[in-house]
Amino acid sequence: MTHKTATPASPASANRCLYRAPAGRRCRAEALDLKLGLCPKHASSLPVTKPSADFLQRLTHETDEFTTAMGIHNSISELYKLLAADLISARRAAVLAYIANLLLRTIPIVHSEIDSDSSKDPLRVAVDFGDLPRPNRQQPAAIPAELSHSS
Repeated sequence: MTHKTATPASPASANRCLYRAPAGRRCRAEALDLKLGLCPKHASSLPVTKPSADFLQRLTHETDEFTTAMGIHNSISELYKLLAADLISARRAAVLAYIANLLLRTIPIVHSEIDSDSSKDPLRVAVDFGDLPRPNRQQPAAIPAELSHSS
């Protein structure tokens, strides 16, 4: 059984671009950026990553520990500004807005638990769905004439 020994890379191939095509071929251009090991063409095709910023200070400034609607409003306002300036991803902003919505919905319940002496009745949260259409459950669904006749 014969084994091929790896030949050391020549000095010229050490400066070559490290990009490999899907077929496995290596780019022949010279790598100008030795940190990346890529030629200018392939280095420019890399996705530009934004620096990960810490927005904790901006999102939690004047929030009253998220115990009031005004505090949550202030945080959502800052979140809007960050998203509008394209400083935060839409996905991250959506998750934070969802969490803010959950916090906002639980404020009355938390206050009723804290101040339990004020009322003996349990707190009921009423949800108004507005003008959303609802199915008519009184009558069975009518089958269109075209579907009821089989050919």
